[in-house]
Amino acid sequence: MKLTVEQIEKITLLILETLVKKELVSLKTDKASVLKKMTDVFIADIKAEEDLDREVEGILQKHSASIDTERVDYRKMFTMIKTKLARERGIVL
Repeated sequence: MKLTVEQIEKITLLILETLVKKELVSLKTDKASVLKKMTDVFIADIKAEEDLDREVEGILQKHSASIDTERVDYRKMFTMIKTKLARERGIVL
């Protein structure tokens, strides 16, 4: 599921408000700046995962002939490769 920027902003706002309300964080700058940074990080994380997905798709396309011949479960192989690459690159899924 793809999230819109507006949805991401709503999610980050809810997270920030909850953290402040529960006194788990205290802001040293204005709320708008914090929300902007949170949104930027959220979007960057989503983009990193989308880039990783495209890379895994490319890898699997290069090996599509052997995948078809050996009747490998495509989804399972996709998940295995994605998990391995994410771990190697420090991407949290």
